[in-house]
Amino acid sequence: MRGRRRLVPTLTLTLALAALTVPAPAQTPRMVKVVVEVRQEGAASRDAAGASGRVVITERGSVRPRGGAVLDSTSTRVTQSTGVFTLVQDGGESTLVVATQVPYQQVTWWHDYARGAGYVASGVAFRDVGTSLKVRASVLPGNQVRVRLTPTISWFAADAAAGAIEFTEATTELIVPSGRPVVLGGATQQTHTALRTLLGYGAASQSRESLITLTATIQ
Repeated sequence: MRGRRRLVPTLTLTLALAALTVPAPAQTPRMVKVVVEVRQEGAASRDAAGASGRVVITERGSVRPRGGAVLDSTSTRVTQSTGVFTLVQDGGESTLVVATQVPYQQVTWWHDYARGAGYVASGVAFRDVGTSLKVRASVLPGNQVRVRLTPTISWFAADAAAGAIEFTEATTELIVPSGRPVVLGGATQQTHTALRTLLGYGAASQSRESLITLTATIQ
């Protein structure tokens, strides 16, 4: 009986030491898919009203005036959507750039302090036009994600001078539920033009709206 009592504690201690020496399986780091969508909507309308007339001379020499009204109305609506996504490791950072390098003329002024004069040097530089996204994501309890990101969307202006580039950029840090779209921000622009002529009236208006949406999903 004494030999059995001594054997049981020794066996238990041996099993405990063996369990401590077995390495625990490494946990795979969690990934977060971040999707940023920029939706742009533009509308343009034009209304015009005018008058037209003429004089008709008959064979008998009488004069008969004729008149009428001219109406013109047009409406155009354009919708453009740009989306970009990237995978980020939990606690890591990712940078994604999808753009085209566009050359533009660059002028630099150099000053020579020894002679007290200066000169102008010109050259060609390049600018990225497209989409870029910088994001940092961390998984939180409760199926939530802490996201810090800076999306930038740039494009050529359609109704401005040749070579003009417009862009939309937003930097923010927020906590979002996994898989649920969240609106980050946006911008609106409206213009209205009225034109009066001698026999008519015209009006034109344009509006543009940009909306940035974020969706972070734990993989």
